[in-house]
Amino acid sequence: MDQRTASPRPTPRPGGGAAARIIGRSAFEAELGHRCAALGNDTPDVLRFTLLLLRLRRSDRRTKLLATEGADPVLREVLQRVALELHEEDRVTASSRDEVVVLLAKGVGEGAIRLACDRIFRALGRMSAGATLRPQIGVAMAPASGRSVDQLLSAVDVACDKAVTAHPRIVFATSDMADHDDEAHLPALRRVLDSYKLTLAFQPQYDLRRGTWSAIEALVRWPQAPDAGPLSPARLIDLAERHGLIDALTRLILDTAIGHADAFEQLGAHLDIAVNLSQSMMINPGLPELVAQMLARWSMHPRRLILEVTEDSIVRDNAAATGVMARLHESGVRLSIDDFGTGFSSFARLRDMPLSELKIDQLFVSNMTQRREDLQIVRSVIDLAHNFDLRAVAEGVEDEATFSMLREMGCDAAQGYYAAPPMAAEDLILWWPERPRLGFKQT
Repeated sequence: MDQRTASPRPTPRPGGGAAARIIGRSAFEAELGHRCAALGNDTPDVLRFTLLLLRLRRSDRRTKLLATEGADPVLREVLQRVALELHEEDRVTASSRDEVVVLLAKGVGEGAIRLACDRIFRALGRMSAGATLRPQIGVAMAPASGRSVDQLLSAVDVACDKAVTAHPRIVFATSDMADHDDEAHLPALRRVLDSYKLTLAFQPQYDLRRGTWSAIEALVRWPQAPDAGPLSPARLIDLAERHGLIDALTRLILDTAIGHADAFEQLGAHLDIAVNLSQSMMINPGLPELVAQMLARWSMHPRRLILEVTEDSIVRDNAAATGVMARLHESGVRLSIDDFGTGFSSFARLRDMPLSELKIDQLFVSNMTQRREDLQIVRSVIDLAHNFDLRAVAEGVEDEATFSMLREMGCDAAQGYYAAPPMAAEDLILWWPERPRLGFKQT
């Protein structure tokens, strides 16, 4: 059944026509980058656009259950309802389980944007997925709120934070909001780096062929600070890159993640460790040496480390990224393309990349039991990976039906809330002795 018919269709937006297109994060970031690059000093109206950050605030009694049941049914319905209120040239993506980002392709005035936001609010007031939402929206108009991707994302993030106390819950970003955001968060980030202490969560990955837990992905988390509000992982990386701190942050992430993996090893949890790399680090010629230093520090075999990169980070500077990847591969480190299927890389490039695995984006995995098109994409990526002698890892596995179908299709590994949620290190240690053997009879 087509996912668009899975829940009641919202009232059609004025003017009718096709809905906005829901795309993956990497594809969204790439399109946003292209639009920012096209902005000139005297920007014509045709190039103007608007960015909306929609933050979902769950206030119903099921909120706590979503951590174990998986938030995908709620998120899927949110994406569908938002898309149906917009125009076909607009783009919608989920940046996390609690945030949706919208690119309004046409440069319209504040009044039209407020009408669009009002339609979104009304559409989300009729949720049928069992969740009550109190959304808030930040708005950044390009080029008024910024001309670069960094400026717009920072400004819209700050505006969304301020929207929680606004009535209605909409705040338009100003050109100086990005700077104000940095004033609050940059000192806190510097303290994290100075103290060499970082908060990580770890999400286990299940080997579908062997029926064992095989790896964990390290997920960076912003430490709560009394003088700085929350910051998403993407914004944390963006902040570090804009202020020349990404090398120090990457060193700290690698050291912390590998150190925890070593500690888990001592307790009998023989798990490989996956770490995400930012775009700028992927073209940094000093990265292979940094990785070697961290592995030597903890006496970890290179094959136990998996470095995840996005398609977009390779496409933007292919020559530099390929050189760094080759050196990492020669050292024995494994390389994975994250969110595969949402970027713009050519399949032909896969034969020239020293990869070990492809991670199928959760946008396709979460819908595959209900959308034939997504099922075909997932099956094609699995076959493609195997044709190149790569592992296929599915992200966003939220239910038993998806898990079973992936195993039947020959997918190598699954990651998602059905398997296990992200956990703090101390929680993972408690969880490990009682870990389930999924898809097999318990003994």
